[in-house]
Amino acid sequence: MENIILSLLLFKAMTIYEMRTYIQQNLSTVCSDSLGSMQSAIRKLLEKGYISVDEFIDNNTLKKQYSITSEGVKHYKGWVGTPINIQKMKSMEEGKFFFLGIAPGEKRVAFLKSYISDLEGEYDKLLAIKDYVDKTQQTAIERNTKRIKQDAALVKNLLEVSGEKSVEQAVTNIDNYQLYMLEYGLERIQSDLEFYKKILKREFKETKG
Repeated sequence: MENIILSLLLFKAMTIYEMRTYIQQNLSTVCSDSLGSMQSAIRKLLEKGYISVDEFIDNNTLKKQYSITSEGVKHYKGWVGTPINIQKMKSMEEGKFFFLGIAPGEKRVAFLKSYISDLEGEYDKLLAIKDYVDKTQQTAIERNTKRIKQDAALVKNLLEVSGEKSVEQAVTNIDNYQLYMLEYGLERIQSDLEFYKKILKREFKETKG
């Protein structure tokens, strides 16, 4: 969560609610949007000096806006290019399937049907996002490039982390990999659907047998 927050703040200063909205809309399959988890991560980042906070009044409400610091940029630069740790990608929930054979037959079937339905819903959601991104990608790149160029600190941070010579190229690279993540999610769900539907068919065959 800490590095996800640093990723967001690399592009613009944000309130915790703005971060949460972004995560809900774009990263729901990657990390939790729990306010508790986000607040805990923010506290740790503040303690480490990786982010700073500014308070302001908006519509008579006190708000806190967070920004990445030079130390945060340094830490993030060291993290972002390192290989994915496959051990950290493992889910305890997936371990439930390993022991599913302990459950009664009707429970196993209900589990599989429910999970397949959830996967299909997630697939439809990601597909709609990808369709939208495909239609708006170039406009989004141009808009974000223009916004970032208006803030010298954002330009400095982005070019330092990316190693690119232009904001346009850095933003394009980022946008491309976000699209790749969508493609990965869709292909993974398709594969999972094929697998769990196959297991469900086996359950029905065994029941009839």
